[in-house]
Amino acid sequence: MNTTFVVKMLRKKTHHFLTISILIMVISLTMLNFMVSYISNQYQMINKDFMNNNNVKVIHVTGTENGESTTQISLQDTNEINNLLKEEGVSDKAKAYPVYTLPTVYRDSMATAYSMIGISEELAPLVSEGCTLKDGHICVGDTKAGKLTLNVPIIEEKDGGFSSTESADVELTAEHGATNENAIFIHSIPKNNQAYVNEKVAEKLTEMMYQKSQNSPEYIKESQLSNLVVYVKDIKDVDAVGKLLKDNHYFTSYTFNSFENFSINISTNQMILLVLCVFLVVTSIVTAVLLMINFLRIQKKEIAILKLIGYKSEMIVTIYTKLLYILFRNIFLYTLVIYLLNFFFKLIPVSLSFLGIIVLLDFMILLVTLAFVYVFGIKKICRMDTIELLKKGKEFE
Repeated sequence: MNTTFVVKMLRKKTHHFLTISILIMVISLTMLNFMVSYISNQYQMINKDFMNNNNVKVIHVTGTENGESTTQISLQDTNEINNLLKEEGVSDKAKAYPVYTLPTVYRDSMATAYSMIGISEELAPLVSEGCTLKDGHICVGDTKAGKLTLNVPIIEEKDGGFSSTESADVELTAEHGATNENAIFIHSIPKNNQAYVNEKVAEKLTEMMYQKSQNSPEYIKESQLSNLVVYVKDIKDVDAVGKLLKDNHYFTSYTFNSFENFSINISTNQMILLVLCVFLVVTSIVTAVLLMINFLRIQKKEIAILKLIGYKSEMIVTIYTKLLYILFRNIFLYTLVIYLLNFFFKLIPVSLSFLGIIVLLDFMILLVTLAFVYVFGIKKICRMDTIELLKKGKEFE
């Protein structure tokens, strides 16, 4: 028997409930697509601006409180903070690093000045993705990668001040990508060429600069200390580490300093978005399954007629499976076209970058819906006895 012909006939003889069901499913999937696009965009923005943004994971420590007086930060505080983090069991979540500011060096015969910053090699990602700060490297922003010759001043102390009449050339490998605005400094200086080296290179440059100084290397190193930064690996721990430092009388400055439990709230918001998205998907599947099963119940008379004219249960199962497959395929295409029309005509703001997610999600929802309807609707109803199919209808009466 020709099942394809029957499928065509059933499609032409469409019950009004099926038309309404298809319309509801198209509207439901379309609204879901808009919501998923919006939620995905919000989720992506939270990741970009907070979860994966190193700037919000850095706590700047600028001083300490001793009774009624305040003192500047010192190198000893680096060890004390790291010991404190270890005692509190968060040493694997955060670590303190010193930041050094060296005297200005020059390039191209004194034509270009660099403000030299010395930091740990572990902090290279905070400066730029292209910086490694390996030994013999310098991260800059105004030149291409390659060899770079620096003119390093030899500093002399005269009349309580500093001067330089000599210099030495130092060749380093330049890494491009340094910016004036990054997590190392809270404030940037406009039109200032900042260059970054690791602590070993900074120490070598310092020894070269102050080779004629009468001060001890320890004193010079301490005087170059700008501040300490505490890098927290996970955004959820920023508030806790910040509070720990404050409770131990350290002056801190960080993005969430003025907000209560901001990092926890960000993580909570991200979780809410995920839960909402899952809820919408489940709701769409349940709605579609109930609509299609109800449609099959309305089709009991047609199924009984097919059985009376000689169609076997397995053939009727195939007929209605094909019918729902065609309907779901059309629903999928309708929702996709509506999404693309909204993108091109800007009726409702949606993002084309999430089109792949939308296509995969709609396909999954319709496939899962078809599977549930097949198991709990088509197979169950199409295999019912003819008398049972008719006993609730007017024909049986």
